[in-house]
Amino acid sequence: MNEQSIYVFDAYGTLFDVDSACRHLSKKLGKNWITLSTIWRQKQLEYTWLRNGMDSYKNFWEITKNSLDYSMKSLKINDGNLRGELLDLYYKIESFNEVKKFLTNLKNKNIKTCILTNGNYEMINAAVKNSNLELVIDKILSVEICKKFKPSKEVYQLVINEFQEEKKNYLFFSSNSWDIHGASNFGLKTVWVNRSNKVDDKLPGKPDFVIKKLNEYKI
Repeated sequence: MNEQSIYVFDAYGTLFDVDSACRHLSKKLGKNWITLSTIWRQKQLEYTWLRNGMDSYKNFWEITKNSLDYSMKSLKINDGNLRGELLDLYYKIESFNEVKKFLTNLKNKNIKTCILTNGNYEMINAAVKNSNLELVIDKILSVEICKKFKPSKEVYQLVINEFQEEKKNYLFFSSNSWDIHGASNFGLKTVWVNRSNKVDDKLPGKPDFVIKKLNEYKI
């Protein structure tokens, strides 16, 4: 058992399945669905990093739409109705199977829970509501507050500003290796939820624990 009293979670890819929108439309997309989902996610992340570098913030929902447009064009998919369906499904993104039970267990142990996300409040609130997680999440913090995306230090500072605890009292979960390194470099203890057996990034910081699903972490 660990001493951290505040568990902080990345949202997209960690709590919520970023492939779920394309998977739901796999019959329409055919063999392209995995490729489209992969490009969409990668371009979504790239745009956040590039906009950080350009000091040109745009909210994550707009970035999600921009990155889908790029992805569809790159695969020569020209279908406005399909685009609308994909965005609607992403707005109603599904959580992974173990998420609600894991968060409920934390709640029962009086451990505070917080989402720290690139997502803007409108889309993350919709995701939490659609997965019925409202009662097991104590706080949601969006980069809308600081107008910077992860892994900028200003983002991780948001949890310190909110809870006013020493860094040692936080445990940060993310499925993104680069996000884990960002949080670790900031000074938080980290859990890398490596759902896809990805290779660790060569960046400052490190994961303190590595698991494949949230329920593998022993509370």
